[in-house]
Amino acid sequence: MHSSLPVLTVVGLVCLGSLSAMAQQTSSTLALSATSQADVIRLADSSSSKVSAVSQLLKTRCLDTGLLRLGSTCTFQVTEPVIVGDRAFAVGDRIHAHVEEVKGVTGRVFMRTDRIVSAKTQETTVLSMVAVEQPRQPGVSIPHLLDGWKLSWEQR
Repeated sequence: MHSSLPVLTVVGLVCLGSLSAMAQQTSSTLALSATSQADVIRLADSSSSKVSAVSQLLKTRCLDTGLLRLGSTCTFQVTEPVIVGDRAFAVGDRIHAHVEEVKGVTGRVFMRTDRIVSAKTQETTVLSMVAVEQPRQPGVSIPHLLDGWKLSWEQR
């Protein structure tokens, strides 16, 4: 509004009607901008929550020792509380995973989970996840030692 005063003094009363119309147009544009900005913020908030939910990985450490073999089962313990999809994981929950493929040439192993045991209730439920080093890229490097091996998991 402060910038409209010099225009009013220079142009005079002839443009007063068009200045009023321009002020109304500016007000509606400002209202639209404020609404659009609120919508953008809301959209960004909902998008970021979706992104973080999708990118959330379940982090675990291996409780087993020994060698990785095709078809063997490994037990992992959840190390950080996290919500992946609609499921909450607590520290201490145990993940049971199967070795599906070992590629010695590339040094990669592919693992999938089949169940989780709650640390709190000891309840066993079905769980379908794959081991990943990077999101949406199943497979991890073969470790030197299983004991304490840290792995991340994502939903299939």
